[in-house]
Amino acid sequence: MMTFGIISVVLITCQKYVEVDDMVFMTGTETDKLAKFTVENIPSSFSVTATSTCKVNKDITVNFAIDTNLVAVYNAEMSANFYTPPAGSYVLSSTSSSIKSGTNVSEPVTVSIVSVDDFIDGRSYMIPVTISSVKGPYNVLEPSRTIYLKVARIIYFNSIDISDPSFYYTYTFADNPHPNMTEFTYEIKCYLDSWHSGSPPISRLSNWGPPDESLFNLLRFGEGGSDIDQLQWINSLGSVFSETRFDLNRWYTISCVYNGSKCRLYVDGVLDGEFDAESKVFEFGLLEIGMSYSGYESRQRFLGRVAEIRLWDRALSKTEIEAGICGVYSAAPGLIAYWKLNEGEGQIFYDATGNGYDMEWPETVVWNTSTQNKCAQ
Repeated sequence: MMTFGIISVVLITCQKYVEVDDMVFMTGTETDKLAKFTVENIPSSFSVTATSTCKVNKDITVNFAIDTNLVAVYNAEMSANFYTPPAGSYVLSSTSSSIKSGTNVSEPVTVSIVSVDDFIDGRSYMIPVTISSVKGPYNVLEPSRTIYLKVARIIYFNSIDISDPSFYYTYTFADNPHPNMTEFTYEIKCYLDSWHSGSPPISRLSNWGPPDESLFNLLRFGEGGSDIDQLQWINSLGSVFSETRFDLNRWYTISCVYNGSKCRLYVDGVLDGEFDAESKVFEFGLLEIGMSYSGYESRQRFLGRVAEIRLWDRALSKTEIEAGICGVYSAAPGLIAYWKLNEGEGQIFYDATGNGYDMEWPETVVWNTSTQNKCAQ
């Protein structure tokens, strides 16, 4: 919002006092300096331009550069974890462009991704394109000097269908628990085909905690008088109902974050609700998918699919959550367990972290390999 204020003042001044130097900035950064660069086919290109706060009375040259050092700067400022794409995977079509006389937007230059062969699965990549200089009596608006292109690849993934209550199970890791968690982030992707029409119409998604089940972190729909399409996250510290009303036939990423004093619920990277929580030590030693309690499997059926289940022993930032909507790097700091549920066959769900939390599911697994399962990361 500060950027908006600066530009507004310059525009007014520019119109009233023609002798005042004009300002130049990367187009689009007046609203958001992060832009999604979706890559589905190779090569893929993204056009960037520079904008002057007033129309220029003669051609001016704007010089551009890709400055990979700015990735670390962005990460530090935004509590993010982006990576620079591998050398040779991207090109800039030109290092300069012109804002023609009588206009205020430059001719575009393009950033192209020419290869993803060396991209590492789960990493989020960023390309900072910056204004290196402007020829003439023009200043660069510093907060809007650089646009950060988040490379969003189209990723297809498999999932498991958990509509059959005979699938539901609580898997324990009694020999390999992860204790002393003073913070955590739990994430799961879900897709609802239809709503459970029981009475009450509860759809139980998942639960995790210690092997003895003395603590819990439960996700369910339609509980406690809430709407059938409203998610509840409940644990031993409190609970919150989502503001979001979930639609059928689309994927959602749910993120539950505990930072030692608050529990925050995110839906698709957007903060959806929160509650105050006292300091508490959690432990991971079991994962329950669906409702496995005897007599409740059918009464609390979840009619849909799940994928991408992750558990961290730290509180992720909003920026990290947004960057990991489709997937995360298996060696990311603090990632305890990561079940992509992407195997496509068999009954073993592998832990991508290598921390030993592979699960050989005892019940029949129904895999879904639909092309609807896609995400722009």
